[in-house]
Amino acid sequence: MNNETKAFYEYAYRQKNGIERQWTAGTANPELVSLVYNQKIKPGSKVLEVGCGLGAESIFLAVRGMEVTAMDLSEDAVNTGHEIAKQYGVDVNWIAGDLLATDLFNQEFDVVTDQGCFHHMKEEEFAKYEEKISKYLKPGGLFVLRAFSDAMPEGEQPRRVSSDDMIRTFCKNFKLEHMERILSFSSEKYDKPISWYTLWIRR
Repeated sequence: MNNETKAFYEYAYRQKNGIERQWTAGTANPELVSLVYNQKIKPGSKVLEVGCGLGAESIFLAVRGMEVTAMDLSEDAVNTGHEIAKQYGVDVNWIAGDLLATDLFNQEFDVVTDQGCFHHMKEEEFAKYEEKISKYLKPGGLFVLRAFSDAMPEGEQPRRVSSDDMIRTFCKNFKLEHMERILSFSSEKYDKPISWYTLWIRR
């Protein structure tokens, strides 16, 4: 991932409290909760979360009986997540690293989830991102991708992702199961569906 993005998140997690970061919800988002309670993600599943931040969703999954690996660019975020997980008495495999830079895992996962990593990729990084997700997700596995959409007003980071961006990137190795616009980071500034919620099955 590009150095500008890495520096942005290293600064954000080092300088701000949790409630000052608009992307920090303090709990798992409704879409992921629904997947767990509807048994789309079953207890015992091996789950990889990329771009985990403070790890609220990874901790939720671990509490619900998943075997979770959580990674983020920011070492500060990962360290904080590790401390929070202790309060819940759950084990999460925390990794500070860049998904694109190295081969971090020698295993396949049943589920890979991303709620804030892909929309930071430059267009020339899409293929590498897809290669990594394909490598780490077993055939038949579930890829849960949530990203800022092109319905979001222009501004600073991250990029605005179109449906074409995702379909072109993932159509070769993934089957699209679900795609909708959802409301995320609800506030006076963002009061309409601005994000994608998509489900993909690894071919």
